[in-house]
Amino acid sequence: MAKAKRGKNIKKPGWRGTCPICSKTGVKLLWTSTKDEKDVNVCRLCGK
Repeated sequence: MAKAKRGKNIKKPGWRGTCPICSKTGVKLLWTSTKDEKDVNVCRLCGK
C-alpha cells in the first residue's frame, strides 16, 4: 500500500489544527468533547 493512501479515511478537511481547549497547534482533532452542550473536535489529551 502506498504511503499516500494510508489514513485516507480520517484525513478530511479540518482534521488538523488548533485545539480549542488547550490551544495546542498542529494537533489531530479527531475526538469530540461535549462541553457546553456543543460537539467540538479536540486533541487526544482533551478528549479523554
